[in-house]
Amino acid sequence: MAIVAGDLKMYLTGGAANADPLLSLGGVTSSVQFTDNTLDKLFASVGPAEALAGATKYRALTFKNTSALTAYAASIHISQESTSADTTVEIAYDATGTQDVADEDTAPTGLTFSKPLSLATAIALGDIATNGTARIWFKRIVSATAAAASADTGKFTLTVGTAP
Repeated sequence: MAIVAGDLKMYLTGGAANADPLLSLGGVTSSVQFTDNTLDKLFASVGPAEALAGATKYRALTFKNTSALTAYAASIHISQESTSADTTVEIAYDATGTQDVADEDTAPTGLTFSKPLSLATAIALGDIATNGTARIWFKRIVSATAAAASADTGKFTLTVGTAP
């Protein structure tokens, strides 16, 4: 028996019933799933003031293994870069899974963000037991004087291995 993709779920954070990705700022895991791995569904569109000045925003999601099997060697990477030349997205694994931030402009502490663009450079989450979770933080950086762009279709991918 193998883990099926439907058993690997992402949830918003920011409160037990939070349904707004813009408020997914860590803390308590929501009961609401984040069902789209497209980055423009996690962050708001960049407005003219942010595009001119530049901006860095943060979001947190919780990965949960709802399978009856352990998800071995789980990892996450950016499978499609931002489609905007003026936007970069980085990710970090929060091993404590409890951190939250006051607002989207505040960085979580003690995390190392990176831009793993392939499975070979993915961030290792370790083995995730049945009903186990892992907290992932996303950092979107918009360069100052950014050009207008349509919806950003950058994507991230969760991967799990097979039993050792």
